[in-house]
Amino acid sequence: MWNEAKAEQLGATLRRLRNDRGLSQESLAYQAGITKNQLQLIEAGRSTGRKDGAGPSNPRMATLSGLAAVLEVSVAGLMADAEL
Repeated sequence: MWNEAKAEQLGATLRRLRNDRGLSQESLAYQAGITKNQLQLIEAGRSTGRKDGAGPSNPRMATLSGLAAVLEVSVAGLMADAEL
């Protein structure tokens, strides 16, 4: 079951991979076809910008695929790296 802890694991992994490749949030988001705000929320593991938000982020497969492509990993590799 998807929960806040898993969303945070995914976000931390995305942040690490992005930093390892020297990409800004803006650059990664643009190349992946999402907004910088969406990426910020995914990296934070939240579905909204509110601290008491509606729950964990749960990005669509198309979003994960776009992010993984820019980061030069497979979606499966991304999930394995995040230990999900």
